Amino acid sequence: MPRLPLVLALCAAAACVDDPALDTESTAAPAPLTGVDGAVDQADRACHVVLRDLARLGNGTGGYQSSGTSWIWEGDVELSAAAVADGATAAVVYQYGSDPTWYQVATTPSATPATPGFARFHVRLDDHLPGPGMSGTALTNARIQVMPFARLSGGGRLFDHNRVPGDFDNYQITWDTNFAVPRNDAVCPAAGPTAPARINFAADHTVSQHGALVPGGQVRLEYDPARLTACRNSRGGYDLWDITAHVRWNTGEGSSASIKAGALLVSIPTTARSFEVWFENTAVPGCQAWDSNLGANYRFDLLLPPQWLGAATVRISRDTSDPCAGPDAAGGVAFDTWARQRAAITNVCFRAWSPGVTDRDDPELWRKLDATLRWRPRGSSEPLRSLYANLLGRYGNDARYAVDLRALDPFRPYQCPAVPTTPTADGMYVQAQLEYVIVVNGVELRPAPGAYFAATFVDYPRAGCP
Repeated sequence: MPRLPLVLALCAAAACVDDPALDTESTAAPAPLTGVDGAVDQADRACHVVLRDLARLGNGTGGYQSSGTSWIWEGDVELSAAAVADGATAAVVYQYGSDPTWYQVATTPSATPATPGFARFHVRLDDHLPGPGMSGTALTNARIQVMPFARLSGGGRLFDHNRVPGDFDNYQITWDTNFAVPRNDAVCPAAGPTAPARINFAADHTVSQHGALVPGGQVRLEYDPARLTACRNSRGGYDLWDITAHVRWNTGEGSSASIKAGALLVSIPTTARSFEVWFENTAVPGCQAWDSNLGANYRFDLLLPPQWLGAATVRISRDTSDPCAGPDAAGGVAFDTWARQRAAITNVCFRAWSPGVTDRDDPELWRKLDATLRWRPRGSSEPLRSLYANLLGRYGNDARYAVDLRALDPFRPYQCPAVPTTPTADGMYVQAQLEYVIVVNGVELRPAPGAYFAATFVDYPRAGCP
């Protein structure tokens, strides 16, 4: 299985801490570092680690359970199936008030069913936190910072920035949030064929897009409520305000929904080619404010589906004269010890044609076609994992792509396979079978309707590997 497709970034200012041996009790950790090597501390915006919810534990009589002088907070953190397969474990760091110490707690497997495509872990915070007996003034000023992370098998840490997009932000638990992080199913939804595109509307009023917007796909709108703060009424610790995202497609269709929790998952119509979005802040008894790009709305174009997708071939050869000259990929891929040790070219290739896009020289072509190979263990029901294809250039009026089979190889050097393996018929080798489909701007290429291309990888049994 390939390593996780992580985008390196600065770590959260309040999340980069040394990682002593994990313990279910809270342990002191050094203050968070900033500006560290991204290969060690990384910000996750691809849903590999996400805090699902966190709240005080009720006592059944309208109050809250406590441990000593602290209330007890419990919640769930989820890791993606890919992160778990890669050996990741989950933990949480937190800090309260003027105490500069950051505390760390481990998680335990949760009995609550996980979101499809994820594994769920339970976390409990019960020390060095606000508790009963505090004055009203102290409670309204109390602030807890929380940041979940995944410890990767290679020693690095991956911090949850799927709902707190800023590199230096953390989850803030305060009186205004009812001392909780509520669940929001639009954040890191059930895993599907591919992660949704994301558009982040940050507190500094910048707007950034991550991933391709394609017809028939999904887009997650991420909105920092600090952009729009005119209407903020509350009563008795409960909010009387909301922020609504309004979406309008070029087809005339539209929808509106609350985005107060920070994110909203939107399905893209297959007939759409562009859309606009704007935001409305309201509060009881009648406050109203807008974030609408000065009345012009925020407009985004979708990538056009290719009109033709095909010519899938396999090239495994020591000859480097043509990276794609080989048999039809529908016949399957056999990647064995010879290919692993001797082949110079190990590609699955395909071509796409989009009039006005691929039939002319364009240095921005790589931006206009979102080309991926999506794979999983053969015959399994787990979500497909994605690899981006490499653009080789124009081939006549087509764009030609290749995916290096070495990136798919479960028997890569210095690791045990992270997918199921079985002995070969002669018992001398072990094999792993994968299935895959090619997707460009939402259009699928398969060997037959509903079918998958197949790849079989073979290697000698490895000592110490199951």
